[in-house]
Amino acid sequence: MNSRGTVQVKVQRSRSHDVVVVGGGTTGFAAALASARNGADTALVEYNSFVGGNAANGLPFLGSHNQQKQLVVKGTALELIRRLQSVDAASDYYWDPITSDLVWINPDWLKVMAMTMLDEAGVHLYLRSLASGVDATAGHLNGLFISNKEGCQRLVARAFVDATDTADIAVLGGADYIRGRARDGRVQAASLCVRVGSIDFTELLQYYDAHPDEIRPWPLPREVIDQLLKQMHSAPFVIGGLRSLVAQAVAEGLEFPRDQVNGVCHPLLGEAILVASRVEDVDPNNVLSYTASERTGQLQVAGILEFVRRYMPGGCRARLIGTGHQIGVRETRHVLGGYTLTVDDLLQGRRFEDTVALGAYHVDIHSPDHKGLAEFVQPPTYGIPYRSLLPQNMDNLLVAGRCISATHEAQASTRVIPICMAIGQAAGTAAALSVRLGVTPRILDVTKLQRSLGKQGAELGDTL
Repeated sequence: MNSRGTVQVKVQRSRSHDVVVVGGGTTGFAAALASARNGADTALVEYNSFVGGNAANGLPFLGSHNQQKQLVVKGTALELIRRLQSVDAASDYYWDPITSDLVWINPDWLKVMAMTMLDEAGVHLYLRSLASGVDATAGHLNGLFISNKEGCQRLVARAFVDATDTADIAVLGGADYIRGRARDGRVQAASLCVRVGSIDFTELLQYYDAHPDEIRPWPLPREVIDQLLKQMHSAPFVIGGLRSLVAQAVAEGLEFPRDQVNGVCHPLLGEAILVASRVEDVDPNNVLSYTASERTGQLQVAGILEFVRRYMPGGCRARLIGTGHQIGVRETRHVLGGYTLTVDDLLQGRRFEDTVALGAYHVDIHSPDHKGLAEFVQPPTYGIPYRSLLPQNMDNLLVAGRCISATHEAQASTRVIPICMAIGQAAGTAAALSVRLGVTPRILDVTKLQRSLGKQGAELGDTL
């Protein structure tokens, strides 16, 4: 340590690649896969021992279709689902009136399949590694530093993709950003996934049939309810209600973190993945905040399971199967890019000349102000512009996933797994094309990127 209190860290070794992707969630997985498949020597840095991120928590894939039942997210996301289906590790797409669709995923198979696909593409993996610093000059990334049990290593590349969700590389490189919503910086509530089994779905469905207003937090037409009830007997389904039972439990002294029960159920497996945990104002870039969020999420599990056993119809014999490997953080930083996607863009169904991905998921805000969800808002199919992936003051870095340039409200739609994968595929392809053509991502011809994405099976709206 020198006189200014700065630790001197020795770089153990330096390695060079064409493209380095940081963050091995489903976004980074899609980015690294696309980059490697487009001919770039590609590295993927991830601090876990696996790739898959929140999908490896057991979360289903939601939001691949629009309300007209058109598939708006294809490409890598669709390929991954098809490959999981080939080993009986993913369900079909099932319709839902709020989320548009859902695909139930076996999270352990997802980790295996994602690793298999990266291996097939020749991606270099740096697991159990944390990106801890960058070498940047005047908005250009020359390299980054990763830390692991071996010490500190330097990774040099010509293009980089930040898929960390918290925009770590972009911020270290000097990118401007905002945190959470513009007026006060507050972010969506975070949740720990809780997986429970041994639920009697016959009893639960009988309750829903008698209390249809308990299926969702918003009123649904009777014909929609009837269609849902019919589907629920044999297919995975989303829950987001039971408000009266939660209110009863709280009135009788049970501590429950939400005013409703959210999650996904699979009647044939007798299981449910409950997103009933709620932790406010989580900042993953503050170790005390992040630690407190993990602690709070774990401490809420017992109360959630008690609610299921005492109050949820069919839950009296429920057992805890497991919890997510980490708390699910919905929102942190939004990098300021060449274009900031707004909720008005979504509601108007805007398509941009530089559209590189599509979305149609509802504006799903887990409110920082109260224990429920914000008012339901359903956009039509909208485009995500390439400019939203480009930080304003950096030339060879792309951002992908939850941290793209979007407002608090718009990001509440773009943040779900399939849409983030589409963004990741676009970012990885752009990085590889930039290297091949000898340009930076900022000046890449977007029409060449769009043509390449089309050849990869991505949906940009031409077939809708």
